[in-house]
Amino acid sequence: MHKTARQKYLLDIISEHGQVSISDLVEKLQVSADTVRRDLTDLENQGLAQKNHGGAIALDLSAMNRQGRNTLLPKTKQLLGKKVAESVPAGSTLFLDAGSTVMAVATFLQGPLKVITTSLDIAQHFSDRADIELILLGGQWDQKQRLFAGSATLSMLSRYRADIAILGACAIHPGLGLSASKEADADVKRAMLAASREHWIVADHLKLNHCEPYLVSGLADIHQLFLDRPWAELGDNSALQVTIADA
Repeated sequence: MHKTARQKYLLDIISEHGQVSISDLVEKLQVSADTVRRDLTDLENQGLAQKNHGGAIALDLSAMNRQGRNTLLPKTKQLLGKKVAESVPAGSTLFLDAGSTVMAVATFLQGPLKVITTSLDIAQHFSDRADIELILLGGQWDQKQRLFAGSATLSMLSRYRADIAILGACAIHPGLGLSASKEADADVKRAMLAASREHWIVADHLKLNHCEPYLVSGLADIHQLFLDRPWAELGDNSALQVTIADA
């Protein structure tokens, strides 16, 4: 297996299991431990993975840029996107957050709908769709996160209301709620929640049981949570509707 393909496979394995040991990777890839260590060092240098205590390897999500995160769990995100899109009533007005998981939602949405978004990628996706009334919230462009944010964005957002805010998650924790790695992103997410009737969060398992510095919302303010696998740590939260997307 070529080095690039091998490292892509390494990321897929780590993404699926959360963290793995070097011995497990040697067995799965049928290569030497030295080869695995070199590949992991390359991934670390790219800001994609990090070594934990005891020799385990995990993704370094907080250090990854948007492009790096977009490559993770593509099939999982498609399943999540389809499940969320199928739940959206026709004729709804939506706030759509930025990010690859919400982008997957966008690819399955069917109009008529009104979509209000800070994501240039989502706006481009809908730009030729006659069944989608599109509003792009401009402002300060964040090239790494591929979204608009800042005071101008918040000012424009304040003019609108939506039936449903569909947000991705940088991190979600059973006690600490939804949080973001960037303050400006958290500000936009909070504003979308404040201006919408229903609050939906879509997240893959890599985002669970983690927290980032900037609070977005407690789980008590979320109405529906779309996940790719059951979340045992959530416990009995009867007010939160959890939907599991699977094949």
